[in-house]
Amino acid sequence: MLTLIKNGELYGPEYMGQKDILLVGKQIGFIEDKIDVPANFVEMKVIDASSQIVAPGFIDAHVHIIGGGGEGGFKTRTPEIQLTDATLAGITTLVGVIGTDGTTRTMPALLAKARALEEEGISCFVQTGSYQVPVKTLTGKIEDDLILVDKIIGVGEIAIADHRSSQPTAAELAKLASQARNGGLLSGKSGIVNIHVGDSLDHLQVIEEVVETTEIPITQFYPTHINRNPHLFNAGVEYAKKGVYRFYDKYNPEIPRRRGGQSKYSNKNGTRKRC
Repeated sequence: MLTLIKNGELYGPEYMGQKDILLVGKQIGFIEDKIDVPANFVEMKVIDASSQIVAPGFIDAHVHIIGGGGEGGFKTRTPEIQLTDATLAGITTLVGVIGTDGTTRTMPALLAKARALEEEGISCFVQTGSYQVPVKTLTGKIEDDLILVDKIIGVGEIAIADHRSSQPTAAELAKLASQARNGGLLSGKSGIVNIHVGDSLDHLQVIEEVVETTEIPITQFYPTHINRNPHLFNAGVEYAKKGVYRFYDKYNPEIPRRRGGQSKYSNKNGTRKRC
């Protein structure tokens, strides 16, 4: 099946101008300033994208795909997402997490929902665990989850600096980060630890203690909800200067996605695989 998208304003992700795009099946065959349909040619679907933006699908790396909430009682639980919740926002890849409730929301349910979304046509991965430490995994071990289950790419979201967390110590966080790192190395995945950061003035201190006292690099951690209040935001800016990724709940194009150079906090080889 051939599909021709004409006259779209193309971003890839940089702005490339007005282009025509020929799709061959599910693959991009050609991108040109102008592609005409030859006379007496095979059947081709033509989409007029005039005045429309054409861009790669977005990745949302932190989504409660089987629902969230429930902290105000059972009636406050939110439902699982539907395919169009993602696609209508231009999102084609999701990473699912559980969140606060690691009891009624489980890893089998999370993995099943991820596979359902894949069957509907988008990419979906998951993190193993929830807010709680010790981590409630699928197989019983963090390493086994990462090595044996294709959809599991990391751990989280582990809560810190939050009254709802398990109040993990640096030693506990270091141990689970080590397991995630080893599982990632052996499976060819990032093996990151997704960290939910709460409102406490402790901010990112427990992560920084792990980095200062162990050989685990700061790039092993992916802090989220950094813009939930001004003092955490400021702490997140200082954290980002050490050369790491961090997650804001709403995108601000004026905030760079990566800052800083090589240091004891940086990824030494200058690269990082991200799923």
